[in-house]
Amino acid sequence: MNIKHLRRFFLLSIFLSLISSGKFIHATNLSIGADYLLRGVAITERDKTIKSNRYYDQRLQAYLTTDLSKDVEASVRIQSINPWGLEGSTTPLVTRYPHANGNVWVQHAYARLPHLWKDRMILTVGRQPIVWGDGKILSDDELGFNAIRAQIKSPWRGLPFDLEAFTAKINEGLTQPGDKDLHGAMLTFDSKSFKWDVMGLMEKSDGIQAYEMGASTVSVNSSKIERTIYGVRAITRLKDAYLKGEYYIQRGDVRREPAAKDLTLGGDAYVIGLGGKQNTTKFGRFGAILEYSVGSGDKASTPEKDEAFRPGFSSRWSGLERKGYGRYFAATFSDAYSPSQPFAPVTTSNDGLPAGISGIQSAHFGMESTPWSQWTFSLDYYQYKGQRNVSGEKELGTEFDYGFVYRYSGLINVRGSINVFNPGEAFDETTRQKAQASHIELELKF
Repeated sequence: MNIKHLRRFFLLSIFLSLISSGKFIHATNLSIGADYLLRGVAITERDKTIKSNRYYDQRLQAYLTTDLSKDVEASVRIQSINPWGLEGSTTPLVTRYPHANGNVWVQHAYARLPHLWKDRMILTVGRQPIVWGDGKILSDDELGFNAIRAQIKSPWRGLPFDLEAFTAKINEGLTQPGDKDLHGAMLTFDSKSFKWDVMGLMEKSDGIQAYEMGASTVSVNSSKIERTIYGVRAITRLKDAYLKGEYYIQRGDVRREPAAKDLTLGGDAYVIGLGGKQNTTKFGRFGAILEYSVGSGDKASTPEKDEAFRPGFSSRWSGLERKGYGRYFAATFSDAYSPSQPFAPVTTSNDGLPAGISGIQSAHFGMESTPWSQWTFSLDYYQYKGQRNVSGEKELGTEFDYGFVYRYSGLINVRGSINVFNPGEAFDETTRQKAQASHIELELKF
């Protein structure tokens, strides 16, 4: 860590100390802390024309949570992201974050009222984290949403139904890229061994933007996109094992400019998975997981309808790095890691897939073992396939991930992985090659 980074760290610590001793002196309860992550990344890309890259990704999150009274809570979390040694990078780096150059920005700042309606309702107002399940269709990915959210407990003991609803303003502007709004509601039934979620999520985006159909390789201009996703998710827990299933349907419209017939959105997606852990004499705590995920692609035979399932707010990021099925390929229902634009926000054209392919089928089998309390080792295998291709092959490739976690203490963790990706025949045979990514990271909580 160089002097510049140390200076930022100590300034943040002093800032939090001043807050704790000043404005919040009348708080009934106060919690202050920080999370620091330093990740080293080395990547040999799957495309021969893109050079290998090595860099460090540093992330610092500092937070303050306080009970202003028995009925009002408040929380503030700030974050700083900064890559080191990233050769050939642009300034500023194009990412989904407000800043990725070491400057501090507000991740969360919200007030929480936990005791409304006889303790049956929690109201949260401000910039806050929102994640549904594993984030398959909704996650803020540690960026935060400016939202108003209500979480309501069932008033009937025999009917354990809970409701969560929110409205969020993602972007607001009279110029590009215009307004972007997000609304959602989820009804949950949760018993001791079984949980059901029924949900609806509506995205609305105004302003001129590029839109590329799944079965096209040319973008068109769009002035409005309205996308609604309906879904159901179920999980059953059986002691040390679980079985889960998820299904989603997409509907909506895309207004094309100049004046042209609107596109209709369709498509669906589903996930089936099972897993479990058990204590063994040879391998300690041993676990396995099997998961199959499919997001629909766009049919070339329906030019006025785009059936590619593409949720705009699914979980995709961990700092500057992608996350998903596979540490390297990082697949979701609709997109994957893009070597040409590895840090840029995902769009319909920047989806990490060969031209003409849409929808991703991912199969995952994984094992992990904790032979000693401080050590965990893992092995994961992934297979990827495109759902639709306007011409040619659909095989996207396979990946092996080898990883470990070392828990030095309750405050320090060290993680590492080696990830080998073999690109499939869907990628250009003249430029494709075996890709390898290595990660080593230090996580510190204090």
